[in-house]
Amino acid sequence: MAFSICIANAQSKKEQIQNLTISLDSLNQVVSNERQIFKQEAQSKDAEISSQKNQIDQLNLRNDSLSTQLNEIKEEKLILSQEFSTLRKRVDSLKQQITELTNNNSTNSFRNSSNFEHFLYYFLSTVYSKKNIDSLIYVSSPIILDLIDPNIGFGRFWNVGAPCNLYNSDGFGYHFYEGYFGETAPEIVNLSFFKNQKPEGGFCDEASSPNGVYYSQVNDLPEDWDMEKGESIPPPLKLKYLKKFVVQVQYDNWIAKTFYFVESNSKWFLLYINDCDCSA
Repeated sequence: MAFSICIANAQSKKEQIQNLTISLDSLNQVVSNERQIFKQEAQSKDAEISSQKNQIDQLNLRNDSLSTQLNEIKEEKLILSQEFSTLRKRVDSLKQQITELTNNNSTNSFRNSSNFEHFLYYFLSTVYSKKNIDSLIYVSSPIILDLIDPNIGFGRFWNVGAPCNLYNSDGFGYHFYEGYFGETAPEIVNLSFFKNQKPEGGFCDEASSPNGVYYSQVNDLPEDWDMEKGESIPPPLKLKYLKKFVVQVQYDNWIAKTFYFVESNSKWFLLYINDCDCSA
């Protein structure tokens, strides 16, 4: 009886062990499955993190590029602002000088000033800006005669063909006709002034320099041409030691007018207008 009980107990423990083993195997399978699922989810999350990191890196690179472009734009804007400020000051200064020229109390002082810039502003605003200076010269207008020294004289260079000749009387070489008596000059308030500079082109080819009034002191003057002798005629000797300036007005990329001025007895006078074209 006791032996039978021992056998029964042994069988019961064996069954328990088998059951436990089965449960353990089942749990191991569950754990293995959970590990596999976790591993797959972890790999998926790692891939997602890597993708997002790449996107962040690309966004950072783009942000750096945009920041660089923004800084460059800011620098260009600053440069343009400085240039605009400089131009604005020049325009304001010129407007102020022109306003002063319109004041009767300052007109005579500018006309008689030994300062060439003052005289030039007076000359351009009085007989050139929005005026028909060719007609004023042609009819010997009093305002033109006031700008000419009778002891020195005045002349206009012009060419019918290749030679450039000096005309100092009989209409100064102008060929006006009914309905045409010259053209109105541009308004100088819209032009910049360039001291000690010359236009780049504008004679036979369009100018590459900005439109404006270019002026500088010179030693030499244009020469007349003797048609019969086929040789140049130098300027009068009395002009050699006088202070001289050339002024060129560039408008719409072409030289619109060239003036020569001389100083005599501390006053400035119109000496020549050079209207010769590039065929001369």
